[in-house]
Amino acid sequence: STVMVLRNMVDPRDIDDDLEGEVTEECGKFGAVNRVIIYQEKQGEEEDAEIIVKIFVEFSMSSETQKAIQALNGRWFAGRKVVAEVYDQERFDNSDLSA
Repeated sequence: STVMVLRNMVDPRDIDDDLEGEVTEECGKFGAVNRVIIYQEKQGEEEDAEIIVKIFVEFSMSSETQKAIQALNGRWFAGRKVVAEVYDQERFDNSDLSA
């Protein structure tokens, strides 16, 4: 897979116009970034349901994805411990960001 998902990197309240650019720049250290998707996932139907932010980064090669995961998984960002892992290519290509 050429896709990495970053979990627990930001709180929904911390999303701003700069975030996508910051992620693209940081991940650009590991390879060519094709696109970044910032996805907010509501954890239920209730109005006050928790929202989890997942950041998807698509690289041009899977080797770049692996390099980025090794560097970013377990790293602290703004007081939060980031989880970086491979994301299923087929799901991503079908715009399924739910996994």
